[in-house]
Amino acid sequence: MPHTRASFVLGHHQEQASVLFCQSGDTSLLVTDLTPFHPQSHLWPDQPGDVGTVHWEGGDATVGPCRMGAISPDGKLFVDQAIPVKRGAEGWRFVVVHPLAGHCVLAVGSQVTLRVDAEARHALSLGHSGCHLAALALNRALMPYWRKEVSEQDALDQPDFDRLAIQTSRVEPMGSREQYRIGKSLRKKGVNSEALLAELAQIEVQVNRQLADWVASGAEIRRSRAGEAIIDSRYWHCSLEGREVTIPCGGTHVGSLAELGLVQVQLASCEEGFTLTTRVTP
Repeated sequence: MPHTRASFVLGHHQEQASVLFCQSGDTSLLVTDLTPFHPQSHLWPDQPGDVGTVHWEGGDATVGPCRMGAISPDGKLFVDQAIPVKRGAEGWRFVVVHPLAGHCVLAVGSQVTLRVDAEARHALSLGHSGCHLAALALNRALMPYWRKEVSEQDALDQPDFDRLAIQTSRVEPMGSREQYRIGKSLRKKGVNSEALLAELAQIEVQVNRQLADWVASGAEIRRSRAGEAIIDSRYWHCSLEGREVTIPCGGTHVGSLAELGLVQVQLASCEEGFTLTTRVTP
């Protein structure tokens, strides 16, 4: 059994597919050879899995939210946090798991039509594209708060505070929430945490100003992938200030900055750091 081939990176919402595995239960678990459904990552669960429907001859069921899975060499399915091996482990097949409402019995090799809820996907795509833009704008606004040169740079060659400090990230419909921690190691790297946390209100204004400038450009957002398999690397591309920005990303996105409309953040202090809430108003 091969890894699931995934087409959501191409913007697809519907596919005809063959059943590779179906585990019946109160919630049945379906695996197909090909899917347009984006699954929530078990490694960095920022974007929720897609929802939608599956149709077959004589029946249908609601799907989702989809999750990652792995099938062992002896054919046992492990889902989400239960996956016991690293991706690409020899003999294991990494798959997209479609949870189906109710007891469903689908024979291996039978044909199904998978349909993603396009409206729900679009709302999450707005949130995820806004999230990337906000991270880049935050990194720029925090440049004056570094006392030392930083080797970790983002896609705009700015000190990558986002990557170094982020603890959790959750993409939501038309928004996202990130939590950042400024611990001992980050202060050693040169972050002036005292000034940064004291000036969150001014930083918020700067981030929002930068976001407005970038969104006004209306630049195209593109997606690319290293291969069709669900474990192959995927990337987010956008032109900002005349240069191509590329960020590794497994999620879904809108087609341009113009689609985002208005992107605004709110910063709030929390224990050992701060939170960043992004809201997109298309």
